Amino acid sequence: MFRSKTRLLLRRNATAQLHRHFGTTAPSQGSSALFEETRQLETLLDKSDQYAQVAERAVLEVSGRDASEFLQGMQCNSMRLVDQGGPGMLAGFLLPQGRMLADAFIYPKNAGVNFPHPVFLVEVDAHVKQRLLKTLQFYKLRAQIGIRDVSSEYDVWSVWGPGSAALVGSQGQPISHVPRGSLVFKGETSAVADVWLSDVRAPEMGLRLLLPSHKAPSLPGGFEQRGSDDYKLRRILKGVAEGSSDFVADVSVPLECNMDYMRGVHFNKGCYVGQELTIRTHHRGVVRKRIVPVIYSPAQSSHSAENAHMRIDRSFPQTQLPAPQADIVRVAEQAPADAKAGVQQPSRVRKVPPGKTGSAICNAGLALMRLEHVEQHLAQPAAAVLQTVGADGTPLVVSPWWPSWWPASAA
Repeated sequence: MFRSKTRLLLRRNATAQLHRHFGTTAPSQGSSALFEETRQLETLLDKSDQYAQVAERAVLEVSGRDASEFLQGMQCNSMRLVDQGGPGMLAGFLLPQGRMLADAFIYPKNAGVNFPHPVFLVEVDAHVKQRLLKTLQFYKLRAQIGIRDVSSEYDVWSVWGPGSAALVGSQGQPISHVPRGSLVFKGETSAVADVWLSDVRAPEMGLRLLLPSHKAPSLPGGFEQRGSDDYKLRRILKGVAEGSSDFVADVSVPLECNMDYMRGVHFNKGCYVGQELTIRTHHRGVVRKRIVPVIYSPAQSSHSAENAHMRIDRSFPQTQLPAPQADIVRVAEQAPADAKAGVQQPSRVRKVPPGKTGSAICNAGLALMRLEHVEQHLAQPAAAVLQTVGADGTPLVVSPWWPSWWPASAA
């Protein structure tokens, strides 16, 4: 009887998660004007075909007959998605306690006479490369694999824009019908990049390529090369976390970093390091904090017209941006006279700050925020003012919003 009730509860929780993950509308953004403004921010750099090199990335190679099974037990996505070749995938390496060690992309190396052969490339933030390398070597034991640092051999590129979808050929499409400069799946012969993936972390993120060092992608003439800062700004405005500034080692939890929304966690695979906390959080269906995009503005404009500062300022002094993991605090608790009904106010003052800052560029950034505070700020900006302090001590107003691609009931 007890086992039957347990199965029923797990099934109900799983059903609730499915409704949450596959809903058709995003959480409430407050006013429709605010939704339009934030939507324009998310698509600000999507209008034309562009590409850029991604800075501060490292690549590890894991090869050998046990490579797939070894990586299957080391990270939270399923190697069955990539172990036969083709495009790569997003994944996360966890500590035994379930906290993040590093977010990563795992690519099969689509080359060789006897392809598919067990060689995988793991792309990570350069700042966590050494720690991840030591961790993989620690868990290697008797596995028939080789692990080496090949960062000097590869550069990482991002390609996006309306024309990026046409760069990928399908298995059923003859190579002669694929546009010049296109990527193609394994089994076809002519390709711009053998090692690549479709970046599905957010809509219109485009393609991600691993190319030999000092070699730019050979793309059709309509593509314009941009700087790595443009890629970073675009990623932040879409609310996509990446690297050690957003995924804080020993602290971050995969679901708080939106790994579930970005298709970086496989909930039906077997055991892996750090699985218990991830699965328990998933089945409980309660995630109180998530990474969201924010706009920073000078504190003196905090009581100006509602959300009037939701725009990108490329002249914003970078010395005023907050350092990663700076506290975000709530500085106004009073409700305005015309407060909207139905918005729940905090029942008590929390000693824990509502959020922590992450990566930032221009006047935009990412922040790990308690969702209740984001909801209250969107509904009553004047009553729920959020602030942080820049690296030079300048007080900054923090204006968060929900990414439009989040599933329904995410908050």
